[in-house]
Amino acid sequence: MLRRWGAEEPLLAAGNLVEDIRLHDVGTGRELLHLDVRLLADEAARPGMLVLEQSETERLLLEAVRASGLAEVAFGTDVTGLHPRDDATEVRFDRDGTGGRLTAAYVVGCDGASSRVRDVLGLPFTGRTYRLRPLLADVTVADAARDGLPWPRLDDRADGLTVGIRLRPGLWRIIHLGASAVGEEVPDAEVQQRAEAVLGPGPVDIVWRSRFRIHRRSSPRFRQGRVLLAGDAAHVHSPVGGQGMNAGIQDAADLAWKLAGALRGGDAERLLEAYDVERREVVVGGVTRFTDLLTRVYLMVPGPVRRGAFAVQRTAMRSRRLHRAALRRFAMLDLRLPPSPLLGEERGAGRRLPDPLVRAPDGTVRRLHDLLPVGAALLTVTSSHASSAEEADLPVEAVVRIGPGGHQDGTGTLRSLLDGRDGWILVRPDGHVAWARTTDDGPTKLRLADAAAAALGLRGHPVGSGRRHAR
Repeated sequence: MLRRWGAEEPLLAAGNLVEDIRLHDVGTGRELLHLDVRLLADEAARPGMLVLEQSETERLLLEAVRASGLAEVAFGTDVTGLHPRDDATEVRFDRDGTGGRLTAAYVVGCDGASSRVRDVLGLPFTGRTYRLRPLLADVTVADAARDGLPWPRLDDRADGLTVGIRLRPGLWRIIHLGASAVGEEVPDAEVQQRAEAVLGPGPVDIVWRSRFRIHRRSSPRFRQGRVLLAGDAAHVHSPVGGQGMNAGIQDAADLAWKLAGALRGGDAERLLEAYDVERREVVVGGVTRFTDLLTRVYLMVPGPVRRGAFAVQRTAMRSRRLHRAALRRFAMLDLRLPPSPLLGEERGAGRRLPDPLVRAPDGTVRRLHDLLPVGAALLTVTSSHASSAEEADLPVEAVVRIGPGGHQDGTGTLRSLLDGRDGWILVRPDGHVAWARTTDDGPTKLRLADAAAAALGLRGHPVGSGRRHAR
């Protein structure tokens, strides 16, 4: 997603891509957990965890937005009123003390956990607040010996866990996850204590510090008419597992193409209702449950139980199959979209399109996703040189041929989506499979053009039944 937005390279250049993650127990010197992200090299171009401060992430994404020329970013501006209508929404705002108003076809509330947009819509934010009071601090470390320690580093004590992550040379993020902290202020002495717990004795300079609460909450709807919610305005999670920001990025990628389709005359009702149905199921049914489980197992239990959980997971990771499964879950590669107004229940629908290496006719090897346009695409998987008249006049930006005369998929991954037969795979702009149809499905089914139009939200092409998509 970040590659498509032109933001991948700047982020990689600014951060530290860690491919082999080893969690070290400071107290015992043992390795608590090992995640070899390189095991995902067969389905990810650059498998790894990018370590980068949030402030840098935001700065680089802001630069990408401004460089696109597609948006005006207005800081110092507060929404003071929201008045949805059947045909548009009026937004009232205050910019540096001066009131203003604008009318928009659609409004997206991306305004965080305390979302004013959500409050104006009257939507609740239900869930729970964990009893943990995490502490975050960034500190600089001058001496090379401590700065060169292996990381992530974990110190497990009766009052909770302290974790140290090296953001870049000389700068460490200190995280304390416990229930014992009282008050919002974070004294220098407490930061020093937590830093020494993971880095050993010695001074540190405090860049900043904060104490906060963590929540598990979501809105019952991510859409109300022409107003939609995305990111923390729609859902917040425990930070354990690192899923929250990534889920918000997925919201944006999913909503972008559907809003574009609605603005270009597509079936806005189906497109935007599909956003609500699909994202709520993925977030509440997948991300929230996963992060809540990790929080309960690793943070809400006594130390001996926690260490037992680490031992069980460490043993499980010796199995390559279980190791890969855990990595795919952490990397959010196994999330599958549910049936919705755009997605039926047919073969392949809703799964992320695999990203194998494919060989072009000239011999060059590329990732499949790098061949795809920003918009929708059709993959023709064939064992013959013949082309199909069914592929003409398709509402997609590209048709990619896999087989004789086109690209070769030596892994057989794409053909496996078609149960080993010839056929077509429709790929949505968000990289998910809309459907996979074999040549054996027969001409009595919807023509490819009609089936593609239906799955992409073009007008007059409903998918499935209302009962199937009810929530």
